[in-house]
Amino acid sequence: MELWEIITGGIIIFLGGMVQSIIGFGYALFATPLLLWLGIPLQDVIVLVSTSSMIQACTGVMKLRDEVPWRLSIKATVIRLLSLGLGLFFLKKLVGGSLTYVKIVIGGMLTLLVLVQLLYRPAPVKTTHPRWDLLAFIASGVIGGTCGMGGPPLVLWATAHDWSSEEVRGFLFAVFMTSIPVQLLLMGFTFGFSILLNVVWGIVCLPLIYLGTSLALPIGTRLGIEKLRLLTYIVLLVIGVSSMIAGFQVG
Repeated sequence: MELWEIITGGIIIFLGGMVQSIIGFGYALFATPLLLWLGIPLQDVIVLVSTSSMIQACTGVMKLRDEVPWRLSIKATVIRLLSLGLGLFFLKKLVGGSLTYVKIVIGGMLTLLVLVQLLYRPAPVKTTHPRWDLLAFIASGVIGGTCGMGGPPLVLWATAHDWSSEEVRGFLFAVFMTSIPVQLLLMGFTFGFSILLNVVWGIVCLPLIYLGTSLALPIGTRLGIEKLRLLTYIVLLVIGVSSMIAGFQVG
């Protein structure tokens, strides 16, 4: 990678940490299509972004540990990991195509996931039906394995509860922190363990991730979470649509 690509990648990782700190998710949604624009293969992007997301989630859990619903977080992690294999199967099929095709697919998935979150606004309840729990956690594993963007199903599930923003973010951070190490190990088995060199890049970006988290976490607490989510969704929609347009133009 050239110097400008390294600097741009670092900025993307930093901003991704800020986005996820504010609303509790969005690292992969924000960073994956942008890093693909730099020409990095999808499987490498997923490992890099997953590592960065895990580091950011660890920081978030430490700061919100008293708000984390651990029992539900562990349940979500177990089911998510059990369904991850199917997503990795789809990923292996996807990376066999051209980078242009990958950009179009990822941009389309990002746009669809954001639109679902914008349009689906359930009234908060104390507990959800077990079948919705199962559906959300399985969907997170499959989508996460396919493109690394498994946060939205968890977000829809978490925000359907009458939780505070701290509890929602704490839940999401805990699931990412506990499930991503296993996901990275499965990525190594699927694509060869040389791919895990991208974990090193994620660790090197630790200062940027920590700085983005530290700057943004209080913002998510002080400001209205709904306004911040809306702004984030708009940014993600622009990224998703732009990725598809760029792919079609190149194709």
